Amino acid sequence: MNNLAQFKSKLITIALLVVAIAIGLFILNFKGCNTISPEPAPTPTPEVTPEPSFEPVEEPVVEEQPEVEPEPSVDLESEDSLTRYVSQTHLLSESYVPADLRKVNVHTASDQQLREEAAVKLEEMFKAAIDDRIYLKLVSGYRSYQEQADLFSYYTQTRGAYYASVVDDHPGASEHQLGLGADIGCWNGACELSYCFTQYADYTWLQENSWKYGWIERYPEGKQSVTSIVYSPWHYRYVGVDEAAKIYESGLTMEEYYGITD
Repeated sequence: MNNLAQFKSKLITIALLVVAIAIGLFILNFKGCNTISPEPAPTPTPEVTPEPSFEPVEEPVVEEQPEVEPEPSVDLESEDSLTRYVSQTHLLSESYVPADLRKVNVHTASDQQLREEAAVKLEEMFKAAIDDRIYLKLVSGYRSYQEQADLFSYYTQTRGAYYASVVDDHPGASEHQLGLGADIGCWNGACELSYCFTQYADYTWLQENSWKYGWIERYPEGKQSVTSIVYSPWHYRYVGVDEAAKIYESGLTMEEYYGITD
């Protein structure tokens, strides 16, 4: 029994030693995890932004552009210009006579003249009108400075100074002296140089078609304050086909279209 008791005592002693060793190892490991400081994290290296370069940069060479000449405007001043503007402040000389006047071959009570180009286009216009069963008459074409002076005097005496001042009869200020003005009426002379001309199909046809041949209604209704001339539905002015189309489409007078203010 003594031997057995001794054996048990040794086993218990050994077991206690094993437990003690295990507890000691556990404590040692536990303290180690809390006492060992971690290695410090490496300090990040700041990024270095390169300094901007100040080396001069050659600017591209810009070639100088040639100056562009503006589109030529129409000639409103030369006496032989097809767009010569005349008024009481834009007078023609007393001696001016167009160099290319010639007889116009259309229906008229007496021989009438116009400048060559205007005559050609008027003849074309009258023919086109006949094709549409419209029969026109050239009442008056070119008139010299002296003829205008005589007409102005006649109207002043017979119809008064005001009437003479508002119709196209001023010497030196009439498109008739240019050889580019034409008074047009009905074939039979009905309502000649009168407002009742507007009641005829002849006038309607001219309104709708004259511009196609370079002719415009020069003194339209409601524009006396602009043109200084009363409504004259019989008076047409040749300016050339291209300009007539532009003025017609604009719905303006020559003064308004070309910006003439005096």
